Amino acid sequence: MILLQRFFQICLFRAGPADVPTSHSFLKIVCLIYFSVGVLVSRVDHNWPLSLAGSAADTLLLLCVSWVLLYFRGMTSRFVQTATAMAGTGSIMGVIGLPIFWLFRQVEPQGQLTSVVLLFVLILIFWSLFVTAHIFRNALEIRPGMAAIVTVLYTIVSLVVVGLALSGAA
Repeated sequence: MILLQRFFQICLFRAGPADVPTSHSFLKIVCLIYFSVGVLVSRVDHNWPLSLAGSAADTLLLLCVSWVLLYFRGMTSRFVQTATAMAGTGSIMGVIGLPIFWLFRQVEPQGQLTSVVLLFVLILIFWSLFVTAHIFRNALEIRPGMAAIVTVLYTIVSLVVVGLALSGAA
């Protein structure tokens, strides 16, 4: 429960990846949760095989990008904490987003509720981007502007990779 609370603190910018325990076992558990939440979120729009492929691609990309960025900064000792923070906060964002995305698919395209649900989707997307930038800024010891650039590039790569996995091309 304390660890879940720590992920919420990171999502609220009150803690950083250094506040997450360095445990390979915990990283594996959190990555499994991240993968599972990703499958459930993807199931809103896709079938099981595509959801599994998309979530697997997303989880592997999260791990690879975290390691590569830390490697180039000479900070690979921070990998376990950074990847755990990324997967843990991503899981929280997915759990929060699941009912929002499900509701978005249920509302009429021209209905009154569409604008409200879309607003919640946009808030969640921007909140998630800010949390990712916060983690990168702390883990890589970079300025906020550079963390924003790294986050946008990571997000673009993630959208392409997951999109390819979901299309069956990957």
